[in-house]
Amino acid sequence: MSKKKILMVNNYYQIGGGEHTVFENEVEMLKRKGHEVLTYVRSNDELKSSKLKLAFLPFTTVWSTKTFFEVRKIIKNNNIDIVHCHNTFPLISPSVYYAARSLKVPVIQTVHNFRFLCPSGILYCNGHICEECIKNNSFKFALKNKCYRNSKLQTAVLIAMLKFHRFIGTYNKISYIFLTEFNKSKFNKLIDVEGKNVYIKPNFSKMIETSKTENTDDIKFVFAGRLEENKGIKFLLESWKQMPKNYFLHIYGDGSLKNYVETVSNNSENIKFFGFRPQEEIFKDLSESKSLIFPSDWYEGFPMIITECFSIGIPVVSTNVGNQKCIVEDSQGGRLFKLNDANSFKENIVKIVENFDFYSLNAKNYYDKFLNEEYNYKKLMEIYNDVKHI
Repeated sequence: MSKKKILMVNNYYQIGGGEHTVFENEVEMLKRKGHEVLTYVRSNDELKSSKLKLAFLPFTTVWSTKTFFEVRKIIKNNNIDIVHCHNTFPLISPSVYYAARSLKVPVIQTVHNFRFLCPSGILYCNGHICEECIKNNSFKFALKNKCYRNSKLQTAVLIAMLKFHRFIGTYNKISYIFLTEFNKSKFNKLIDVEGKNVYIKPNFSKMIETSKTENTDDIKFVFAGRLEENKGIKFLLESWKQMPKNYFLHIYGDGSLKNYVETVSNNSENIKFFGFRPQEEIFKDLSESKSLIFPSDWYEGFPMIITECFSIGIPVVSTNVGNQKCIVEDSQGGRLFKLNDANSFKENIVKIVENFDFYSLNAKNYYDKFLNEEYNYKKLMEIYNDVKHI
């Protein structure tokens, strides 16, 4: 069977993140497996260099004529078999779907966030999980709260895009890859989530190479991520006050709460703040720890750091919400604590220490079965073959 020609599509944000890592991982994987892979990418950096593009953004977010004709040309000139989209917001727009459909080429959208349901993309508002836009099938709450970049105008532009494409039925004309069952379940009012064009495939990561120090006696835990309110960092630092003094917490990252984290750690004997550090340094520390702490209080997407920790057999202690709950629960590669419950947090930290070998083995086994490149490629090929016949 001949290898498929694939057009991979992604709109890069100005600040990178896990979505872009997944896109690049899949492009590299497909190339290694012998596929001809073309990419259609745009970056929000374009808006810095062109005032005209910025002025027309409210219109091109809804429909980009540039995208439509450029993607059509790529498909025709290269006999593309599949168009696989990751992020299309805001410059590429849903017009990419119509470019593919106009040439009868299947199009798949990997759903990394909740943008189709929520202008902010994260179902989080005013410091807590928010599903108002899903429950009421209306975006009035989002507009009132200026959910996208704290701007009523920019939120209104996003709402216009979402409403327009709901009205013309765009979201029922493509296939979807969801990352977890939880991820999929939230879309049940927008599309038929049990339809034949809906699939589940987790992200994958390469095996993390670490140089573990032998015979360390430290009872150590690691937080690595953005130092922001919705990442649960304040809860973590407050809760750590009741942990045994020989339980050490190492914190890596940067963000708006950096000064707060620095102040707390400077006044704590068992908390160390390292700031933003190279990945190799973070994972060396993680490889010698009892677990990654993941106290995020929103639903997340599919946190790559969990996948990476599992690759080296490091368990995860996470909040019991969202996609992170789904991953930890399915794998049994860690413990879940009740959101904003310090006692539950402490209980589960202790259980990780008492049963480390059990959770470590589960984490590594889950990676070996479902989160590695070989499984991901096999699953992706099954999806590509299936959408060709829908």
